[in-house]
Amino acid sequence: MQRLPFSRRSIAIGGRAFIVETVDDQDALLAASGDRAIFPFGLMLWEAAAGLAVELSECAPPIAGQSILELGAGLGLSGVVAAALGAHVTQTDHDPTTLSACARTAELNGVVGIRTRLGDWHGWCDDARYDLIIGADIAYDSADHEALCVIFARNLKPAGRVLIADPGRENQALFLKRAVAQGWTVSRTHRRVADLKSKEPGAEITIAIIELTRAPA
Repeated sequence: MQRLPFSRRSIAIGGRAFIVETVDDQDALLAASGDRAIFPFGLMLWEAAAGLAVELSECAPPIAGQSILELGAGLGLSGVVAAALGAHVTQTDHDPTTLSACARTAELNGVVGIRTRLGDWHGWCDDARYDLIIGADIAYDSADHEALCVIFARNLKPAGRVLIADPGRENQALFLKRAVAQGWTVSRTHRRVADLKSKEPGAEITIAIIELTRAPA
C-alpha cells in the first residue's frame, strides 16, 4: 500500500462529508500489484459503493441498531456510513489489504466499533445471522452467484433483507434470475451518483439498488 498513489476524496452522504483514501489511477494499481495473487480492485472507490451508502443513509425505517454484514467491503465506505448511523457492522473481504483500507476509512471518519474479518465466499464459515446483508458491485462474476445466494440464505435473519448496488454489469440479469429461482423476492430501484472516473463536471451514472427478501419458512 505504501507504493500506491492514494488520493483523498470527500463524499457527501446524508448531510455529512465522508472521507476516503482511494487509488484513482488503475494503471498505477496494476503496476504495483502485478505480482499479487489477489488483485486489489477494492482499493479503488467505485460508484456502486457511493450509491449503496446513500441508500443506507435514507433507509426507512433507519438502520440504527441493526446488525449488518458487508460482503466485498473494499474501501469500506458503505459499512462506515452504516456504522456512523448506529448500525452494528461486520465488514468482510477476501483481501487483507482492502480490510486495512476499511480500517483506514473508519479512522478517517472517526467511526469505531466495526468488526473486520477475511471472508472467502466459496469457503464461507460464518454462521451468525444479520438483519441486513449489503454489497456494492459484488455480482459481476457469474461464478460467484451461487456462493452469494448460499450466504444470503445462511446468514440473513428470517425477516431480514439484502441490499446490493450494481452499476449495470452484464451479469446483473443472470444474478437476479438465479435469486428468483431460489425463492427470493426481488425489487429494484435506481440512483444517480457522481461518475468518479469522468473528468466532465457534473457527470453521473445510474446505479441499481437491488433488494432481496423472502417470507420466513
